[in-house]
Amino acid sequence: MKGRFVRLERPTPEDYELMAQWFGPNSAASTMSATEGAVVSAEDFRRLDQSGELRQFAVRDTAGTTVGAVHYKPHGPVGGYSLGGAIGDPQLWSRGYGTEAFDLLLDHLFHARGAHRVQFTTALYNKNVLRLVTKAGFVVEGILREYFYLDGQHHDAVIWSLLRHEYYAVLEDLRRTDPGFVMPDAVPEADKAEARRIVAEYITSTAGETSARLLLARVADEAPQPAG
Repeated sequence: MKGRFVRLERPTPEDYELMAQWFGPNSAASTMSATEGAVVSAEDFRRLDQSGELRQFAVRDTAGTTVGAVHYKPHGPVGGYSLGGAIGDPQLWSRGYGTEAFDLLLDHLFHARGAHRVQFTTALYNKNVLRLVTKAGFVVEGILREYFYLDGQHHDAVIWSLLRHEYYAVLEDLRRTDPGFVMPDAVPEADKAEARRIVAEYITSTAGETSARLLLARVADEAPQPAG
């Protein structure tokens, strides 16, 4: 998954070490992403990722440097997911890396994995994420009162969600307003059409074998022969 500024790739052992640093107790990324601290070691991240319980991606910049991590996990009924992650170094915040990383992750879930509903929770002290999400089509589903604790006081949290039809509505708006926008397809539509044409020509040709044609031939072979 590749954008203009970052790409998402499966983590390496070195990436798991970075995740443990970025999302460990009292780290800046952990504070802003409101990580609850249950996963703190590189081995924790590796185990959860390889089990599929928490599917993770390293966020790499155009030079190939790992600058953050994003993840998703199943949440609720089939087709539901929750998101998380952050850019690790505070000096790299507000450069568009995190925005694009989550855009790529949303594209992956809705456009490649058939997601129906995606949600995430953010603390009410994270102004950067709040500015982003209020412009991205997400819907506020609820306020969790005094959910997080920071700087000697409790802070509310907000649950946000995006449904499948809302995601595609955003893409349609982009397609109408941005002539250069391309749908996030893994295979271009022209290639899909060409593939369908190849199969159609094969099926309709005299050399094309299909299960229906084979069945008809078998039935014809098994038919009783008229008495001579």
